[in-house]
Amino acid sequence: MDNTNNASASRDSLQPVAEAQRPMTQGSYALVFWSSGIIVQIMVIGLYLLHPVGALNFVQVIVAGVVASILVALLMTLQGHAGMRYGIPFIVQGRTAFGTQGTKVVAILRCIPAIAWNGIGTWIGALALQQVTTSLFELGNVWVYFFFLLILQSLLAYRGVGTITRFNGAMSLIIFAMLLYFFYIVFAEGNIDFSTASEVPGSWGLLWIAGMMAAFANWTTVILNSSDLTRQVNPRGRSILRVSAIANFFGVIPPWLFMILSGMLIGLATGSTDPIAGLVELAPNPVFGIVLLVFIILAQITSNLTLNILPPALAFQDIFKISWKAGIILVAALSVVTAPWYLLSSDYFFKFQNFYASFLGPATAIMLADYFIIRRTQLDVEKLYDNKTYRYSRGFSLSGMLSLVAGAVASFVFLDYSWLVGFPFTLVLFLVVKKIGSNG
Repeated sequence: MDNTNNASASRDSLQPVAEAQRPMTQGSYALVFWSSGIIVQIMVIGLYLLHPVGALNFVQVIVAGVVASILVALLMTLQGHAGMRYGIPFIVQGRTAFGTQGTKVVAILRCIPAIAWNGIGTWIGALALQQVTTSLFELGNVWVYFFFLLILQSLLAYRGVGTITRFNGAMSLIIFAMLLYFFYIVFAEGNIDFSTASEVPGSWGLLWIAGMMAAFANWTTVILNSSDLTRQVNPRGRSILRVSAIANFFGVIPPWLFMILSGMLIGLATGSTDPIAGLVELAPNPVFGIVLLVFIILAQITSNLTLNILPPALAFQDIFKISWKAGIILVAALSVVTAPWYLLSSDYFFKFQNFYASFLGPATAIMLADYFIIRRTQLDVEKLYDNKTYRYSRGFSLSGMLSLVAGAVASFVFLDYSWLVGFPFTLVLFLVVKKIGSNG
């Protein structure tokens, strides 16, 4: 096997990725998250939080989006530090905190929402494609398009991380430019009335906190496995924390705020609770409407490649001892089983997010406490892979797993504030258990 193939195999496996083999720069990493963040799922946050669908006014939703996006970028910076420094994926990083078997449990908890979101994103793309073919040819079958897009994005991922990076980087600026021009036209035609949403008193109390947490919960999955992407970034000798912070803050905050604002503008201009229908209604002419729907399709593919296919495919390699390509096929198959057509239309959109955040918030807290406070960012990479050092009790760290369960229970009690409660509670609990003298 030549050096190129060896590098590709390393990037797509669980082995550490050497800096020389990493295909991403600080800038290309940010562009990947631009393309991954410009999606309908984040647009829905703004649409659903704003009056009359939600309980908040215009300013309150904007502030909630700003705070949520800053928190996401900050935690991604911290959680991804080990990946960029040591070249290791999330499921290997978690062995120190949860044990060689415990980290697989956490990975499964991460995989379930990722697979569900992969299905939802593919279904949104299929609905958009059906709109395109119906407008042009007066025919279309959403089921055919769903499986077509599922296969297409699986083939792109099948070719490895390098292909994902190049595809997402190319699409990000195109998608952003299309949306920017679209809303310029909407503003120019004066279709948006801000008065109603601005005059609503809303709330800066518990309702606002719940709204901000709901927005934040949308990417709790991404935070947990940040190392899966940061391990592909070459810091080029610069401070890892600085490189990661700049890449995440520029990669997450601008597209997040733009899409939340887009969701609000659609609601204000059309009164629709369906973002796709709202976009079509606002299109100045049929041609532009079709182009915009193509954007939706591309956006869902780029998001799925980065956020919803890569993480579970890597996790499945460790859990089931299968290849990267077999992991991709398994992700695609399970995405159908989640029945995304029901999840997307469910009245429990935010409940779904808060439910899985109840597990992922505590898991992130444990990993951050273990890496930054207990181990002071020092890891022995060889010991991470020897399957002996971190076996603890039959592969499970009792302190990590007990803290995870306790944190999840606390989060369930306050489901609308799951991250706000579960994260600090679990972080403190884990440190206390470790301080008492637990070695596992």
